Amino acid sequence: MKVYRISKWASLAITLLILLLPVSRHWRLLTSGERTTGTVTRYVARVLQQPLRKGTIEEASEIEFIANGTGYRTYGPEGLAYRKGREVKIFYNPKDPSVNCVATFSGFYLNYYTVVPVALLIVWYAFYLSFNNYRKKLKIPGGRPQRNSAHPELFKSEEDSRSR
Repeated sequence: MKVYRISKWASLAITLLILLLPVSRHWRLLTSGERTTGTVTRYVARVLQQPLRKGTIEEASEIEFIANGTGYRTYGPEGLAYRKGREVKIFYNPKDPSVNCVATFSGFYLNYYTVVPVALLIVWYAFYLSFNNYRKKLKIPGGRPQRNSAHPELFKSEEDSRSR
């Protein structure tokens, strides 16, 4: 039976890619967007106008920033109150500054999209653990089996085999 193994480095690389999924949602803004600093003005409740969540009330920190000489307003993660006056990095589309992202750990990871990487991590580790065998290998010095090993039934002495 062929035994498949996944290397430790491949496992870490795939884990890192899964952890970067929430950041990758904004890759275009992070690579080609403009960067500015926004200031938290208040913690506010607002009614969402998104198609899937229309009419839902959300509480979030209101952040104001200036882009192309015009003031804009965006919101931080739902349910997270930033301290009033805190400055945060904002990446925005220069053609349409209303398309933006708050570039903080909580801005990337504390939202509904984080459920996907968590589910993928669980599936990935189940897959990884099922294909890697963690039993300790028996080391045999000099190539001869030892009688005092953990599994004596696996090693029969030459005398036992001759007597049959």
